[in-house]
Amino acid sequence: MSARFPEGVDAVLPRGARDLLPAAARRRRAVTEALLAVFDRWGYDPVVTPAIEYFAVFGRWLAERERQRCVRFIEAGSGELVTLRSDITPQIARLAGQQLRERLAAGEAVRLCYAADVVRLSEGTREQSERHQVGVELLGDDAPEADAELILLAAAALRAAGVRGATIEVADVGIARGLFERLPSCDVEALHGLLARKDAGGVARFAAGLALGEEPRRWLGLLCELFGTPGILEHVPADIRARWPWLAERLGRLEAALAVVEARAPELHARLAVDLGEVRGFDYYTGLRLRAWAPGSARPLVVGGRYAGGAGFAVELDALEASLDADAAAPAARAGGVMVAIHSREPQARAVAAARAEAERAAGRRAWVQAGLSLEAAQAAAAEADELVYFGADERAEIWSQGQPGAWRRAEESGA
Repeated sequence: MSARFPEGVDAVLPRGARDLLPAAARRRRAVTEALLAVFDRWGYDPVVTPAIEYFAVFGRWLAERERQRCVRFIEAGSGELVTLRSDITPQIARLAGQQLRERLAAGEAVRLCYAADVVRLSEGTREQSERHQVGVELLGDDAPEADAELILLAAAALRAAGVRGATIEVADVGIARGLFERLPSCDVEALHGLLARKDAGGVARFAAGLALGEEPRRWLGLLCELFGTPGILEHVPADIRARWPWLAERLGRLEAALAVVEARAPELHARLAVDLGEVRGFDYYTGLRLRAWAPGSARPLVVGGRYAGGAGFAVELDALEASLDADAAAPAARAGGVMVAIHSREPQARAVAAARAEAERAAGRRAWVQAGLSLEAAQAAAAEADELVYFGADERAEIWSQGQPGAWRRAEESGA
């Protein structure tokens, strides 16, 4: 007996959207719960924000490029322009201004966490338009110790989710921003692209066309070279630090944050990747820039940093799951529970099976019923279960347990 579905169910989904079947959906829920549990232990309180916002309000916190990626429509009745949520941070900013103002004004640091989906127009065929995030926002604390907290928390979150071999990249986009502000009028977008690609030759040619002093020219070239372990900070020339107090301040802040990480988690500190020439997110972030990568994912698992008004990061669940999929040693969790299967489809047999399932649920176990199956078919259908209770044609109950997937062992037999 097969279910009937409407015409057109074989149509493809919109670009960037996908379904999750039960095993994947179950893992996503487990990962989400693990992440939120870590955030809770660190004192981050949960919030839920709406999926839609008025664009006039929401767009205030977005760069122009991100504003163009919002999915917008006209609200029926009011005629107002509404947008689907494309980022959580603008909503946190609105929420803070509306409902947390007094706490922040009193000098309190506010820690919030969330699990939410965001939708934005994709810029390429491989980019997902729908993203699933679990993240944190830290408001009211702009000290280097707060930046260190985010680095440490990101590492703790990835461990809790089962990610192994992750690399956390740390940068301060205020370094590149400060230099850009001191350059003569030029094609900033072109320079931005050269620095993002670490194109030292291209940067040198670009600088040759500008009326620059010796220090700015040197520093532009160094931005393509100063990336690596935290020790890379020692390679910043002392004379440039001395001549540029703004740069010394930015570097000092980054060094202070990294010193906190080293004191609390020396093994993590040794694995950090520091990039003093980071320019991505230049139009949004104001200081710390944080990303995490792991084998198996072409996209970062964690993205975030410090922006005007706060700091935070989001764990990108799709990228994280890609990393888990690529890890052959990652355990594959079953749903567990008890499947009660019956050979017959008769009402009396169904009633017996339903009563057994209800008894299992009363004992705190997950249980469900499948009717009209042979023992072999029942064992195949119960792949996610720990136990199978099978009522055959003789209406006797056979109890089977599953240790490893597909390895069924008969435990006992009893009358119905």
